[in-house]
Amino acid sequence: MNHKQKVMIQLESKQDNEAVSQHMLGEWFLKDKAFYIRFAEQSEAGEIRHLLRYEPPELKVTRKGAVDAEQVYRIHERWKGAYSNGMIKLETEAYTHQLSVRDQYGQVILGLPSKLPFSLNWDYELFVGEQSSGRFTLRLLLKEATAS
Repeated sequence: MNHKQKVMIQLESKQDNEAVSQHMLGEWFLKDKAFYIRFAEQSEAGEIRHLLRYEPPELKVTRKGAVDAEQVYRIHERWKGAYSNGMIKLETEAYTHQLSVRDQYGQVILGLPSKLPFSLNWDYELFVGEQSSGRFTLRLLLKEATAS
């Protein structure tokens, strides 16, 4: 499959005891040995475009727009990243505790998913310098976008 498919994305984000859930339209596509998820999010500062690239065992998240950021996640590894919002520029590091793709029944998918629905899940601790700025748990649930 090298074509793009429109998807409905449910993004669930947890930090400490705070949970946020968002819904948005996006695209999902497979290319070579990776899958990509692309979507835009509206924030108070403006639009942020996200591109996620998952090639087992690695997830790379790139954000452009009101926030420019790049971070790599690999389970049980600490990777450098960057964050900038026009006012501040930070070097970051993320230690990934968990990274998985799961089918609609919660079973881990080894390799790449071939059909919807599925979820991309990752849990990491973010560091700015040597200071932890929190532990984050994210889940992107992708479903086929239906015409309304």
